[in-house]
Amino acid sequence: MIDQPSLFDERAAPTVGTLNAIVLEIMADGKYRMPWEICDIILLAYQIKISDSSLTARLRDLRAVKYGNHTVEKRIREGSRAYEYRIVE
Repeated sequence: MIDQPSLFDERAAPTVGTLNAIVLEIMADGKYRMPWEICDIILLAYQIKISDSSLTARLRDLRAVKYGNHTVEKRIREGSRAYEYRIVE
């Protein structure tokens, strides 16, 4: 039988190389960023092209206990109608 981590197991946190881990690494500085900005960083640094909707899904994942129960804040960027996000610890 394969050893599967439970939802509350620390081993279920994103591992190095997963998209969740990449997003967490980029957002670790606590700065607000718009989804397209994060996507651009991922493309330049990792040569991985993802959509804004995929990126926001990863941010939602990081809120889950399974992926670390991180606090992801969002706000509307000043002078815009679009959201920007940050991860706070």
